[in-house]
Amino acid sequence: MDSLPDICDLGQVIEPHLSGRLLCSYKTNSLTQPGDNYGSVLLSIRAQVQRPDDELYEELNLVAKVPPTDPKYWQFIQPERTCLTENAVYKILAPALAALQEEAGIPQAANFDGFAQYYGSRTSLHPSCHLVDHHAILVLENLRSSNYVPGQRLQPYDLSHTLMALRYMAQFHALPLALRLLKPHVFQEKIKPFFDKFDWHAAAPESKAIMKAETLEDIRKATNNNVELVSRVKLLSDEFFDFLAAPPNLPDGPFTSIIHSDFWINNLMFQYGPSGEPTHMKIIDFQTAQYDSVVHDIISFLLSSVDIPILELHFEHMLGVYFKTFISCLAGVGAEVSGYSYEAFRAEVKRVAYIQVPHALFMTRFILAENVTTEQKEHRQLAELLKNTGSERICHRLNQILSIAEQFDILY
Repeated sequence: MDSLPDICDLGQVIEPHLSGRLLCSYKTNSLTQPGDNYGSVLLSIRAQVQRPDDELYEELNLVAKVPPTDPKYWQFIQPERTCLTENAVYKILAPALAALQEEAGIPQAANFDGFAQYYGSRTSLHPSCHLVDHHAILVLENLRSSNYVPGQRLQPYDLSHTLMALRYMAQFHALPLALRLLKPHVFQEKIKPFFDKFDWHAAAPESKAIMKAETLEDIRKATNNNVELVSRVKLLSDEFFDFLAAPPNLPDGPFTSIIHSDFWINNLMFQYGPSGEPTHMKIIDFQTAQYDSVVHDIISFLLSSVDIPILELHFEHMLGVYFKTFISCLAGVGAEVSGYSYEAFRAEVKRVAYIQVPHALFMTRFILAENVTTEQKEHRQLAELLKNTGSERICHRLNQILSIAEQFDILY
């Protein structure tokens, strides 16, 4: 079993966020599991803190995210960009959105609550260095200690989870857009520079070629070699990677905002009430967040993480719930919404949605990778976990995605 990464000077990172308390001691354990996190290393931290004038200790349950130690994962995840972006979400974007809501007179209890509590970050041990190195770290609350439960990638969401996720997504999209509309200088100068277009395959072109080839082989098996569908998926795959590599010159459209770009079942955590229904949600893992059309998150999430029969029944209703929340959130902080219409939103869905179909197809093998035992997790690499290409459940899911994309006119 690999040893845990050392965390140097943890106190310097978290003490500015402890309201006068000091870090006395801490213990770490690994949270990273193959099949659930591909790149960054996640550590749980049990920290003992106390006030200088108090003999009583208080325990904090935290999570630390540090860059991968494996060079090939470092190349794939590109921490020199992704760490800066994720840190900016908690350090800069979240406080700006909280201030926007406070200035609009929204009660704190009604504020967007989709971010985990931030306990500090750094890119290097050297304060004057802005380059990301192996001592980079992001520290957040451990959501499990507040009874938030992570999604299970082998269990797609039902209707109640899906609608809650779409409402949180809509708020996450609407608030940065409102900031752009109401405080353009703040958005352009302090927020947007951290969210340029990002191609997470740029540094590993061989993985892109393998992914495209293996997905096409899966589609051939899933569709009984349907020439038309295979040809369409090949074309969409090329367009998807062209989209990722396109220069960052996107105009400021009415549905352009900060998007998550990896909004799927593994990056959402739910809190539940006594009846078992979800009551609150947190969004995590903002490494690939960028500035683009909100439709990318909507379609990628629906096709990758929602039970397909439920999606088939409620697709239009789901879009309507998202749009209603989006407009309500914009209006709630004082942004002008008279120019928005559901028809314009559906036109944006039609314009953008097809790009995310291959994204969902690519993710299927990751999402449906077989679970392994604790002992196996210590030894098996990502490539081994994904060898179930062409399995019956993968073929079934791929067929479902293509069918729903055709049914709702987002395949062409």
